[in-house]
Amino acid sequence: MMPLMVKEADLDRLEVPEDYEVLDATALGRRLGFKRDTVLAYLSRRNFRRIPRPNRQLAMGPVWYEKSVREWEAKEEGRARGE
Repeated sequence: MMPLMVKEADLDRLEVPEDYEVLDATALGRRLGFKRDTVLAYLSRRNFRRIPRPNRQLAMGPVWYEKSVREWEAKEEGRARGE
């Protein structure tokens, strides 16, 4: 049986619900103003005050859903304002 190959152009055709775009550690770090290694350090220490908990742990590493990161950011912003 021949392995199925996916072309990069085909990836753009995949429909992913808007709220379920995924972020890896690098993308999450850029978004929060951290380096990838900092995100992974917080994750290994289970320090979830500075980063949200990942939604899934894949073989390639942790991933976060866009929607859950937005919700975490809103909650943290409210906490910073004392709400």
